[in-house]
Amino acid sequence: MNMIWVSTGMSRQAAVVAILIGLIMLIFSPFIPNVIGVFLAAIIFLISLIIVGIGYSVRGSGFSVPFIILGIIGGAVSLFALFNPDMTVSLMGILLGVVVLMMGIMQLGFSSGFIQDRLSWLFLIIGGVLSIVVGFYLILYPQDGMKLLIVFIGCYLIVYGVIGVIRGRSSQTYIY
Repeated sequence: MNMIWVSTGMSRQAAVVAILIGLIMLIFSPFIPNVIGVFLAAIIFLISLIIVGIGYSVRGSGFSVPFIILGIIGGAVSLFALFNPDMTVSLMGILLGVVVLMMGIMQLGFSSGFIQDRLSWLFLIIGGVLSIVVGFYLILYPQDGMKLLIVFIGCYLIVYGVIGVIRGRSSQTYIY
């Protein structure tokens, strides 16, 4: 028995939300990477304070000094990252570049399973090739690549939302 997936009203709503989030990401793309860098630095600072507190609370054990030293080092690194968000964004860009590159390779690998559904197959092929290009760009130029990644994700969400709206209008139920 072959079952064909068909969109429902709920998926149309999710598609519209994807379009709106994609548009917001495109509008604010120059600012999002630095905000993420500052946010991550602040979280690392708070975690470092917690580690120092844990080290202080286990005084007398062999773990007190290593916890306090780890917390102080983490606090210093996070303060450096907080006052130099460009460095944090660069490191995030390189790490995300590797992840996006691997995702693109996997998309190309999975696309052969969707050959019957031409729209999904084409979407996976184009998305996979673009992901590989963006991944290499992120690794080579992490600062500019982070801004490009935000634009890429925004466009991706818009296309995904448009496809969801189109499929939601054209289909009504499951067909067996």
